[in-house]
Amino acid sequence: MKKIGSLFLGLILVWACHKPNYQAMAPAWEPDYALDRHENDIKAYEAEDARQMPAPGGIVFTGSSSFRLWKNAEKDLAPLPIINRGFGGSTLPEVIYYMDRNVLKYKPDTIVVYCENDQFGKKPKTPEQTRDAYVEFTRRVRAELPDAQMYFVSLKPSPSRWERRAEAQKTNQLIREFVKSDRHHEYIDVWPVMLKDGRPDGSIFLKDSLHMNAEGYRRWTEVIKPVLQKGN
Repeated sequence: MKKIGSLFLGLILVWACHKPNYQAMAPAWEPDYALDRHENDIKAYEAEDARQMPAPGGIVFTGSSSFRLWKNAEKDLAPLPIINRGFGGSTLPEVIYYMDRNVLKYKPDTIVVYCENDQFGKKPKTPEQTRDAYVEFTRRVRAELPDAQMYFVSLKPSPSRWERRAEAQKTNQLIREFVKSDRHHEYIDVWPVMLKDGRPDGSIFLKDSLHMNAEGYRRWTEVIKPVLQKGN
């Protein structure tokens, strides 16, 4: 009986360690922009869905332009059932604002998020505030899809934002720590394949030194596809 009791206690402790803490830890903030500024992007996806609605149980990509501009994501990651719904230069509050229409409606088994713009706007948010916005997104997902597999793709190292790399790295670390508290959640680190001699590899970026070219996405595929295949 003692062994059974010890095993039961151990299971409780494991469950507790994997119960996310949704309590905000940074000062609350309100977006200083209209949350519906990318409405046209969302309507375009809705028109696409009206023509052919993706099957439920797929893998939804949501977030900002690094996903939006990944035009060959479905092909690169085939045969995985990718539903790429990245939009505009979105921030996490915008991802939350549109999540009913842009994520949850697809009843996905898997959700992948990439969003780096919260810290690089006219009124940049702190790493802690960015983390808390992602925590809120996760809380809302879990309320509707408690068993969905989630992935957060690390904020990437871009030449145009390299001077603020310490902030990006801190955000990545904070979110990585949060992700550990959820058994259906993983962090995907794209930094190693995007650096050369310790700096962003300029050959994988477009002229704006922010968005990636085909080689950049090929490297992302090398990192992301095996992780998604393992979880699906």
